[in-house]
Amino acid sequence: MPVAYSYVRFSTPEQAKGDSLRRQRELSENYALRNGLTLDTTLTFHDLGISAFKGSNVERGRLGAFLEACDTSLVAPGSYLLVESLDRLSRETVMDAFDLFRSILKKQINIVTLTDNRVYSSRTTEMTDLIISLTVMSRAHEESLTKSKRQRAAWSNKRANIGTKKLTARCPLWMKLNDARTEFEFIPDRVELVKEIIALAKNGCGQAIIAKMLNERGTPAFSGNVKGWWPSYIQKILTSKQLHGEFQPGITKDGRTIANGEPIEDYYPALITKEEFYSLQAFRSQNYVGGGRARKGSTVPNVLSGLLQCGYCNGPMTISGAAAKRIKTSVGDVMRPPKKVLVCDAARRGMGCYAVQWGFNDFETSFMSFARGIDLDSLLADLPKDSGLPAPIKLEDKVRAIDEELIDIQKKIERLLDLVMEGNTPASVNSRIAKLESEKNNAETTREKLLIEIQQRKDSGTDSQELARATKSLIEQMNNVGDEDRFRVRAALSAQLRRFIESVKLYPAGRLVSAEFIANMRTSLIEQDFSEDRIDKYLESFQTEPKRQGRGNRGRYASRKDIARLFTITTKNGGVRVVSPNFDDPTIAVVELGFGDDK
Repeated sequence: MPVAYSYVRFSTPEQAKGDSLRRQRELSENYALRNGLTLDTTLTFHDLGISAFKGSNVERGRLGAFLEACDTSLVAPGSYLLVESLDRLSRETVMDAFDLFRSILKKQINIVTLTDNRVYSSRTTEMTDLIISLTVMSRAHEESLTKSKRQRAAWSNKRANIGTKKLTARCPLWMKLNDARTEFEFIPDRVELVKEIIALAKNGCGQAIIAKMLNERGTPAFSGNVKGWWPSYIQKILTSKQLHGEFQPGITKDGRTIANGEPIEDYYPALITKEEFYSLQAFRSQNYVGGGRARKGSTVPNVLSGLLQCGYCNGPMTISGAAAKRIKTSVGDVMRPPKKVLVCDAARRGMGCYAVQWGFNDFETSFMSFARGIDLDSLLADLPKDSGLPAPIKLEDKVRAIDEELIDIQKKIERLLDLVMEGNTPASVNSRIAKLESEKNNAETTREKLLIEIQQRKDSGTDSQELARATKSLIEQMNNVGDEDRFRVRAALSAQLRRFIESVKLYPAGRLVSAEFIANMRTSLIEQDFSEDRIDKYLESFQTEPKRQGRGNRGRYASRKDIARLFTITTKNGGVRVVSPNFDDPTIAVVELGFGDDK
C-alpha cells in the first residue's frame, strides 16, 4: 500500500489558535482513507507560522526536511505528498514556485491538492493540470505580494504618525501602552527592579550573580516564567537601548528580525540617559569583577579576584580548600572545619612553582587593614602628577561611554556605506551619513575636553583623596550590613579596587632570591676582602626556596612564622607598597615604600 505524507503550513503563529491545523490534518486523513493510502505519522512535516512567500519553508522549514528525506530515500519514490493547496508549498514567483513543484515530481513523488483532489505526477500530469498549477501559483504569489505591499504601506503610515500613535503595543516588559495608544507608561514595581539590576551591574555584579540573587529571594520574572530569572535575560535588559528610549523598527527576513530604517530616539520613556547607558556598557566591558561565582546567599568570594599574583612566577593566585587543624567541639567531638587558602595556580597544577599556602582570611584581613588605614591615602597621594591613574572616576566613565558611542556610530556609518556601494540608494541615506559624521565629530570633541579636564583634576590632587575615601567607606560598610547587602558592598569594593590597583603580589614564603644572586653577592664580598666564614653567615639570611614543614626535603612547603611573608600592592601608574603582616595578628603590618628586584 503506497505511503502518504501530510504537509501542513500556515504563515502566522496566530493561525495556530484557529482551525487551520485541524482542517489540514483532517483533509489528509480522509483522503488517505478513501484512496487506500497509508498515512505516515512517524515523520511530521508541519511548518507552523512560517511563510512561503520567500521560500522560508524550504530554506529552514520542514518542507526542506521532506525534500532531504526524499534524496536519502527515507521517503520512497512513488509516495504521496498531501497538501491543502499548491499555495501551501510556495508563494514565491511563478518560476520559483514551478521549479519547486517540478523538483518534487522529478523525485517520483506524487503531489495531491486536497481542496480539489487533483493528483500531479511526473508521468501522468497533463497540460491542463500544468496550466491549472501555474495559475494557482501565480495567484498565490500575487496575493502575498499585495498583502506585503499593504503591510509595508500600513507600517510606513504608522511611522509617519509615530508622534501621535505608537507603532505597536510591543514594548519592554517594564512598561505598557496606555489605553489611547499614544504613550508608553512605566510599571512602577518593575521599573524599580530594573533600576536595582542596573545598580548591581554598576557595582560589579555579573548577570549570572544578579539572576541568582533575584531567584533566591523569590522575585517573579517579568515573563511569568516559573523557572525564574535567567542570566541571558539580565543581559538583554542591561544591553537594551530601550533603557534610554530608543526604538529600532525592524522587518522579518528569512525568519529573523533585522533593522529597517533608522532608530527612533525618545520613542519609549527613558529610564536612564543615553550617556548613562553607554557608561554602563563601558563599565561592563571592562569586566571589573572576575568570575561571578559567589556561593549561595553569601559574599563575593574574593574582592581581589584577577588582581592576585604569585610573587615568584607572576602567575595567578587562586582560592583553594585546605585541611584545617582538628578542634574539639563543646560536646567533645573532634572535627576539622573547612579552610580557604590562597595558593599559586601554577604550583597547584604541578607547573614548577612553590605551593606555599596563605590563609585567605588572614590575607584579606591584612589587606583591608592596610586599605582602611592611612597607608592607602599615602600610596595614592604620593603618585606622580603625570601618572596614568584613572581619575576622577566619573569623568573617566564618561570617556568610556563616549568610546562605546563612537563604536556604535561607526557601525551605523559602515552599514549605510554598504548600501551606497550597492547603488540605487535614496538621498536620505547620504543625509543620514552626514548626520552621523556630525555626531561623531561632536562626540570626539567632547571626549577631548573630558580628557583635558581629567588631567586638570589629576594635577590638583583631588582624585587620590576621592579614591581613598570611597574605598575606605566600602570597607567600613562591610562590617555593618546583612548578608545580601554585604554581597553588594563586596562587589562594589571589588570594582573600586580594580580602578586603581594593577596587581597584588603574594610572597607566602617570604622573599626569595636566585642562585645567581647568591653567586654574584659572594663574588662581590670576596672582592671586598670579607672572610669566608663571615660571607657564609651573611648569605645564610637569604633564601633561594621556601622552607619546609617537616623533616628534610620530604616536608611540604609551608608559610611559617619565621619566614616573614609579605605582599606588594602596585597601582596602575607603578606606585608600590610592601606590606609585611604580623604572623600572629594579621591586623598589624609593617609597610614600606618600593620593592627592589634582587633576583
